[in-house]
Amino acid sequence: MKVMIDTGANRSFISIKALDPSYGKHLVNKSHSRIILADGHTSLSVFGTMTLSITMGDMLTSIKAFVVKELCADCILGMDFINKYKLIINTEEQIVSISDDYKRTTLKFAVNKNDIRYPARLINNVRVSPKQTVTVPVSVELSSAQVLFRPSFKLQQRSSVVMLNSALTIHHHTSFISLHNPTTYSYSLPRGIILGTTTIPTLSFKRNSTTDHQIV
Repeated sequence: MKVMIDTGANRSFISIKALDPSYGKHLVNKSHSRIILADGHTSLSVFGTMTLSITMGDMLTSIKAFVVKELCADCILGMDFINKYKLIINTEEQIVSISDDYKRTTLKFAVNKNDIRYPARLINNVRVSPKQTVTVPVSVELSSAQVLFRPSFKLQQRSSVVMLNSALTIHHHTSFISLHNPTTYSYSLPRGIILGTTTIPTLSFKRNSTTDHQIV
């Protein structure tokens, strides 16, 4: 199971496709409702709620989650889970630590070629002076998230500008990237150019056969 930790979500969600079919059939027959996400536009079809038990490393965690039709990951753990277990997310080192009343456990993000990547596009025309570093705004097709950033290989091949970020924090589809020009001449980048791609960090877990699926 792929779990995404989303600081932009107030609640936790699980896709009905990630559930055992026996639970899925029962949930589909429940009355439907819809919720609006933080961006004010995206809505999700909700089948009900359930208590999830997820083993993270050697720690057993639980959270009540909305069961929805589709997600970009099997499960999204929102601020309710983050606050409950005092999560510390380090996108630079690609690790997350989680704590209960007795101990703290550290886990590694899972990043692979099949993860969805979102381009980071330059919002304005930019001119970087020689030996200077500038911070520029970029647009990303995500409302709010902490993501990993990978500079565009093609852009790096034809440009002398160095991108200094390995992680970004996105708010309202916008983030910022630091560009450094190590040369003795100015370099310009046009608005709309893709500086690189962002990936939502996920954690991979085996399905827990003892998960408590409780319909509310």
